[in-house]
Amino acid sequence: MSQERGAVPDAEAVLGGIRRLSLLADHAEDPESIFKALAGELLSMLETDEVQVHHISPAGADPELVIVYMFDGEGSLTYRLPRSERAPGVSWVANTGRSFLAANPRELEASLPRLAIMGGVRSAALLPLTVSGEVRVVVVLVRHDGEVFDDAAIGLAGTLVGQAATALALLHARAEAGTDPLTGCMNRRAMHQRLKEEIGRAYRTESPLACLLADLDNFKAVNDDYGHPAGDKVLQEVAQALMGEFRAFDRVARYGGDEFVVILPNADLDKATAAAQRALVRLQALPSFGDGDTGVGASIGVAQWRTPMTAEELLQACDEALLRSKRDGKGRITRVG
Repeated sequence: MSQERGAVPDAEAVLGGIRRLSLLADHAEDPESIFKALAGELLSMLETDEVQVHHISPAGADPELVIVYMFDGEGSLTYRLPRSERAPGVSWVANTGRSFLAANPRELEASLPRLAIMGGVRSAALLPLTVSGEVRVVVVLVRHDGEVFDDAAIGLAGTLVGQAATALALLHARAEAGTDPLTGCMNRRAMHQRLKEEIGRAYRTESPLACLLADLDNFKAVNDDYGHPAGDKVLQEVAQALMGEFRAFDRVARYGGDEFVVILPNADLDKATAAAQRALVRLQALPSFGDGDTGVGASIGVAQWRTPMTAEELLQACDEALLRSKRDGKGRITRVG
C-alpha cells in the first residue's frame, strides 16, 4: 500500500534515514555532502517539495548563502542573499533557536515574503540546525499542496536535522584538529599550514626539505568495479601504509581524492627519492580486489624545496613530477629539484 501524501513514515523508514545520516559523521568530507543528504531524506521521507538551507553568517559577514534542494536532493539552486533581505521567519528561528510553522497565507507573507510572492505554497516549516550552541543554518521545508506540516512531521524533521548537526559538529572538530575524516591522516588545510612552517624552519636553519605527491594508479577501477566502500577501504589502507613507512616527524596528508602528500623535513632529493621508492614498494604490495587484476599501485612525484619557493610552488613542482610519472607509464617515481 502506498503511503498517503503528508503521512509520517513508519519507524523502520525513520531509523533508516537516521542511520544514513549517522554514517556521514564518519565519512563526510565537506558540509555540502551533509546538507545534500539531509535534504534528500527530508524530501523523500516527508513528501516535501523543496528544502531550503539558509546559512546564517556571523555578524558583519555578508551576503548569506541559500541552497534550494529539489527532486530527492539531486537538483539544487544556489544563490546569495544580503543579510538585510533575510526573511523575518529565518531571523526569528536563528535568534530563538526554535522551530516555526507558517500554515496559512498571512503567516507565509509575514515570515517568508519572498516565498509567498512566488505563490502556490501550502505550508512551510522552519527548523534551526545548531552546532556548539549556535544556530548555523535554518532549514526550510516547503509543501506546495497536500496536508499542512503537523507536529509529528516537524518532530521527525527535527530529529533528522539534529542528526545532521551531529555530523557537522564532528566534521568541524576534525577540520580544526587537522584530521582527514576517512583516513585519519592530516587533512589538506593542516598540511598547507605545516608545509609553510617547515619551509620557514628550513630557511632559518639552512636544512634540506623535500615533499612527495603520490596518486593511486588504479583507484577509479576499484570504485567502478567494487563500489565506494571498497574504495574507502583502499584509501584507509594506503594512509596506514604511508604513515607506517615514513619517519615519526614526517607528515602524511590526504591531498584530495586518491592523492597523498608526504612532507619530509631534513631530507634532500636523494633521501626523499629513496623514501618514495620504499613507499611505492609497500603500496604495490597492498591486497588486490576481486580476481587479482585490480591491484593498487601508485605514481609519485618528488621535489626538493629551494629558496625562495613557496609552499604552493613546491607542491606544484611535485605535481609536475607526478604527471611525468603518469605519462611515462605509471607505477614509478619522477624527481625534480
